[in-house]
Amino acid sequence: SASSTFELSTMQRTQAHRYVLFNCPEVTPFIEEFKGHLRRMFRGRRISNTKIERSVNKDFINWFPQRINNPDISSTVSDDLKYLSQGPTPHARRFSAFNVNGFKFRTESREHGLKTQNSGVYLTSSTSCVASRADQNIREADLAYYGKLEDIIELNYYGRFKVTLFKCKWADITGDRGLRKDPWGFTSVNFSRLIHMGD
Repeated sequence: SASSTFELSTMQRTQAHRYVLFNCPEVTPFIEEFKGHLRRMFRGRRISNTKIERSVNKDFINWFPQRINNPDISSTVSDDLKYLSQGPTPHARRFSAFNVNGFKFRTESREHGLKTQNSGVYLTSSTSCVASRADQNIREADLAYYGKLEDIIELNYYGRFKVTLFKCKWADITGDRGLRKDPWGFTSVNFSRLIHMGD
């Protein structure tokens, strides 16, 4: 579909870039290296995995380009990783519809008034989460997410490559709220309660 160019806010750019970094397999060894760096930094003090995850989420995005451009390793790092470490350009493209792998997706606003719906999103994701309020230890769990597509954004990494992201609003289906299966097996999702996504 047609696209429009817009300028990412600082928060949008940071959040989008963080998402790309944390979902890029080539970056995973650097995330693990940064966690090791944090553990050494806090040596002698008790530090929880939750605090390490928060520090990674907050500080990795600034540490990563410094590490990639370190003369000790820069000759062994791919050009793609060097471009990736710098973050996307401030200008991005916005789409209201997008075809990928034979599927057509439309933003919720684009399909307003149409008889078909292509803004629904479902995924199962391995997610870091805390078990409960009493047990604040980080665990990995496969969680189901039901969402509506709000925005389709294409990030440009200085002409080297582009990454397309789907921004969704996700229904809060924790406990018994927000999700129901009817007698025919169809899933009904209540979008009046959403998961806070930090934006």
